[in-house]
Amino acid sequence: MKKLTALLLAALMVFTMMACAAKETTTETKQPEQTAEEAKTAETTETSGEEAQEAEGLDYDNPIYIGVLDAFTGDRASNGEYSKEGADLAMEYINANGGVMGRAIELVYEDDQGAEAAATNAFQKITSEYDLAAICLNKYSSVVLAMEQFVADEGIPAICCGSSVRLEASETYNLFSTRKSDTGSGVTIGNYCAELGMTKVAIIHAPDALGTGMTPVVKEVLEGHSIEVVSEQQFSADEKNFAPYIAKIVDSGCDGIIAFAQQQEAALIMSSIRDAGLDVPCIGNSAFAQQVAIENSAGACEGWYSVSAFSPTAQEEPTKSWIDLYTETYGRKPDMTSACMYDAVMLFCQAMNETQSTDWDTINDYLHTIKDVQGIASTYSYNGTPMLSTSEFVVQIVDGASKVITVVKS
Repeated sequence: MKKLTALLLAALMVFTMMACAAKETTTETKQPEQTAEEAKTAETTETSGEEAQEAEGLDYDNPIYIGVLDAFTGDRASNGEYSKEGADLAMEYINANGGVMGRAIELVYEDDQGAEAAATNAFQKITSEYDLAAICLNKYSSVVLAMEQFVADEGIPAICCGSSVRLEASETYNLFSTRKSDTGSGVTIGNYCAELGMTKVAIIHAPDALGTGMTPVVKEVLEGHSIEVVSEQQFSADEKNFAPYIAKIVDSGCDGIIAFAQQQEAALIMSSIRDAGLDVPCIGNSAFAQQVAIENSAGACEGWYSVSAFSPTAQEEPTKSWIDLYTETYGRKPDMTSACMYDAVMLFCQAMNETQSTDWDTINDYLHTIKDVQGIASTYSYNGTPMLSTSEFVVQIVDGASKVITVVKS
């Protein structure tokens, strides 16, 4: 299956890779302080380069290491599983097509548990044990922001999948994201509320960077449409019981609901609204369209709208072919983080191949110049902020899957 995967990926031609015509470079990453085999035995570190299909003439003895931090244990581990699948697929494509400057790409994984303290420890661990060319970070903006100073001090090229308003405002030169910002998504959500005919809206949101950043944006847009916010509920961190919040929303007499949360909370919110018998249009951030939330909502997701960076039902190429390939390879549809992590690895490899360098400053400088780079989740351009994505989807959950309604491009 892996060989078939690599061959099919070679036909997609997603990014313009320069591997076959790669020139020699005088800039190289050093070998890690521990071997790949030793790293495999570490409690939370996993390497997957040895699993890749060997391409003829590819240098596996001197690989280029890219780190991946995500939640592989704990409540958010399902997100890490999707991220790993997407990153591994990118590695297979690269190594099946000549690698980077004739060297194999090897991914090194570290568990950040989707938690701020664990993430900072994981970042320091992986960067001290391996001489990484670059690092991919997870989708949780609050977790990424907790690592930001470490990322800035290290200088390593870092691409995350976060989207918060605070992340958008980051001035860390070496930090990027494969997402649009919550500012843009908030505008899209507010405008779509008007299209859905909402006049009195209730908002329920998380206390994290996502919820506190996105809520003011959407409220300003709603005001422009003369849509009244009749209830605003901020739930507690790690909340499990949403019934009291939903009861207040029911009492507000709203004719529409906006929700900002992570996947675990999103599933509980959708279930609580259904259990309360509230039948009004509902729209949420990307988490409400992610597979984890859909599956855990036990059908309560039906009819919900979401603004998402990706949809597994997208029909545009090369995304559709990639979705088919991913599904054949892993036996399930990809999630947003699968596509965003795939694109992050591919962007790093394109940067190294185009510049013929693994030097951090060179890679960072290159990423500040990209324009209209076609990926799976989006087309990527640098426009003055860390947010490289130029598009997102408005989707609706129908029969347990997110169906694309429209694509919003900037």
